[in-house]
Amino acid sequence: MAAASHPGRPRETIIIVSCVHTLLMEELLTVLLDIEKRAWGAADTRDVEFYREYLAPEALVVTPFAVLDRDGIIRDLTENPNELPAYTITDPKVVPLGEESAVLAYTVSFGGQILYVSTVYAWSDGRWRVAFHQRTPASPGAGGVD
Repeated sequence: MAAASHPGRPRETIIIVSCVHTLLMEELLTVLLDIEKRAWGAADTRDVEFYREYLAPEALVVTPFAVLDRDGIIRDLTENPNELPAYTITDPKVVPLGEESAVLAYTVSFGGQILYVSTVYAWSDGRWRVAFHQRTPASPGAGGVD
């Protein structure tokens, strides 16, 4: 059951895992955004152990430069320094995709760049894991930059 309407609960109440986790949309957004921010921090510090737990076995990341599977992501994280300038996440949104997955989308700006980002999270082994992540550069003039 992807959406439920119960007396006394807002219509946007969703069931994430059948009868195990019931999260309001706002709570789901908060949880996934927190994980996403930790992932940005882990990328900055090249925290491979975080990424091993964060990524689902079938994970893919699509960047302007490549499409990477889980092993490629971890290899890239290890081999390439990713010191990130301060970043700002704005306009986060979440869309449930059934009972055990959701997509988080937002805009991130850093170092004069603006990216539109989407991450598909799947509930697996008692935690949220990333199945898919995409970063799309904004067109020139698509908004302010840091």
